Amino acid sequence: MRKAILFCCFGITFLGMTTPVLGLEESELEALYSRLNQLEAEQAKYKATIESLREEVQGLSKKAEEQRPVGKPEQTQQVASVPTPKAAAEKAQPPSTAGPEKHSIFPELANESQFMLKSEDGEFSFGIDGFIATRFEYNHREDDGTGSSDDSSGFENTATRLNFRGSVYEDIGYWARVNADSFGDPVIDAAMIIWHINENTNLVAGQFPNLLTREQGAPVDWLQTAESSPTNFTFDQFAYKGVMVGYHTPRVIYRGIINDGYRSTNNSFFEEPSAEWAVAGQVVGMAVGDESDFARFNDFTSRPGSDFAWQLSAGIHLQEGDDNLEPNGDGSDDLSLGILESSMEGDGWNLYAAGYYRDTEGPTTSEISYKDMGFVIQGGTWVSTHFEAYSRFDITLPDDDRPTENEDFRTLTGGFAFYPYPYTNNFKINTEVLYMFDAEAESIVAPNVNSSVRASPEDDQWVFRTQASLRW
Repeated sequence: MRKAILFCCFGITFLGMTTPVLGLEESELEALYSRLNQLEAEQAKYKATIESLREEVQGLSKKAEEQRPVGKPEQTQQVASVPTPKAAAEKAQPPSTAGPEKHSIFPELANESQFMLKSEDGEFSFGIDGFIATRFEYNHREDDGTGSSDDSSGFENTATRLNFRGSVYEDIGYWARVNADSFGDPVIDAAMIIWHINENTNLVAGQFPNLLTREQGAPVDWLQTAESSPTNFTFDQFAYKGVMVGYHTPRVIYRGIINDGYRSTNNSFFEEPSAEWAVAGQVVGMAVGDESDFARFNDFTSRPGSDFAWQLSAGIHLQEGDDNLEPNGDGSDDLSLGILESSMEGDGWNLYAAGYYRDTEGPTTSEISYKDMGFVIQGGTWVSTHFEAYSRFDITLPDDDRPTENEDFRTLTGGFAFYPYPYTNNFKINTEVLYMFDAEAESIVAPNVNSSVRASPEDDQWVFRTQASLRW
């Protein structure tokens, strides 16, 4: 009995001691479960926040993709990033406004800084940009026509342009340019309808820049020098009024033009100097390089980090003159013009050469055929991050059978281009010196404000000019 009583007391004592211990373990477990539930709730909240942010970023990316101007993929790069030399060289090349699956029929004028508005469905677009070139020039001539030497200097606005470009439907576009300078009223020197028939074929109707030479096909700010050469101004067509078809293959571009005649811009077809009929054509091919290298030759510079590429082109213009045209009834010439070009670009250097041949026969030459020639050679190299040095020599060779204006005209040009932003041509400053060896009055080279050639019956004319150009 005593043992039973002692056993019961021991059991009661043991239970009394273990009960607080079990109670303590259950409290800790409940706290741990509570903390675990809290962490799981916070994790779910963070996950929901992350998913929401991801959806917002994707939405903004899609919206930016839809609003991005066609042909401007490089703008997706972060503004604060510092481009490598090769990336900077690629960034400087003008992209195609026809989109990634279409080829442009001509160099993308004014496309680097184009501001574009687009409709919600993307079919209608309106782009606008502008260009300003202002120049200081000093000219010295041994004879200004009075028998004595002359020094003249001053400021000129050689170009002020507004470009309008866009599309009306997916494959139908337009481009127009208003051009003004210090010397005359504003004119519409380009106005065209562009039809992208397919990814390789384009049709242009209206008035458009001449593409038979790179010196005239490129805008002024994409030239290496401040302006085209005197030889180019002597032979070039400048612009065409008519219809042009272009066909683009991976290594060759073909262009055909039906037009109103040699230098018949901004006139009626029954006015001088329109032709009875006129056709022109060009073949441009990549001797070294591939399809992506065509855009490099829209301008004349080759930035450091660029690979070697070589482009060749041949152009021709043929026409039969009209014998009786307003206002003087003198008619227009029978004319044949041939142009060959070779363009090389490498790692921070470029070399360009062009040859011209023109056979003229008609009312203005009294039925006598005059065969004139001209040559241009130009090269440049980057000497630092912001500076490019260049030089150019051009010569015009008139036919010896000309009774007057039958002497050669030679010009040597040398200078520097300063690029405050070295990856773009949108803003640059040219400073250069031109030396003209021969008398302007004795050659077929005409005085021209843009080329800086002034009237001079004697040899030895030289020019200093500095020009700032800005595209906005």
